Amino acid sequence: MPNTLHDLQKPAQAQAGRPVTANAWNVIVDGVNGLLDYLLTTEASAVRVAIANTGIRLDTVRVTAVPKDASGVAADAIAPVPPGVQFTFPGLKPGGYTISAIAPGFAVASQEVTVPAAAVVNLTLTPNGAFMPGVFGAQLPQALSVLADAGITVDQILDAAGNSVPPKNVGVDYGESLVIAQMPQPGDVVLSAGGTAQLVVAASLKVEATVEVPSLIGLTEAEARKALEALGLRLGKVEQRMRTIIAK
Repeated sequence: MPNTLHDLQKPAQAQAGRPVTANAWNVIVDGVNGLLDYLLTTEASAVRVAIANTGIRLDTVRVTAVPKDASGVAADAIAPVPPGVQFTFPGLKPGGYTISAIAPGFAVASQEVTVPAAAVVNLTLTPNGAFMPGVFGAQLPQALSVLADAGITVDQILDAAGNSVPPKNVGVDYGESLVIAQMPQPGDVVLSAGGTAQLVVAASLKVEATVEVPSLIGLTEAEARKALEALGLRLGKVEQRMRTIIAK
């Protein structure tokens, strides 16, 4: 039996109408057996890594293995294919390794492992920032409360007309304004050191007081002015027009 796949003899192609010799058949059998041995050996030496964090996006996580004796280079684990959740190193050489996992918004998590390792390596990532919640469509005071609870500072708010709104004192004019844009986007990392967010809200809707203008027909200018001032109105420009009637 060959020791490795490299030791296998490559079979010659058969010609039509000629029988397969025993030697050629044995080459095929040796190749299949060698492949099975390789797969079994690889499976036995595989190292599996599970990320213990709940709700983390596994597609943002990178898992590496670095030999402790510095005799080799770092290897990247194969990411899981949903619904799988474990990262896999298919065939690490026996020895000591440092298995590490890193993801945006988290500190590096590491563990020393000796290969072959039968048990799954469990790593827990520690957050070093916050993740931007979705506040689109929320009223501004509510959005600010959600962001404050997440430890995120809002350093700039603009309304749809480009007016600046003080984040610490939005006032009654913007009490019902809805958030129509946010930066960063939902799920993005906001670093704990100097990380801030920006919001855009709908323009303030100011309700102006209205009064009903009374009929001024038949009043003199002085009378009309007095009637309007009593309602808080001011008489503007007055135009006098004369109509001439020509009898024929």
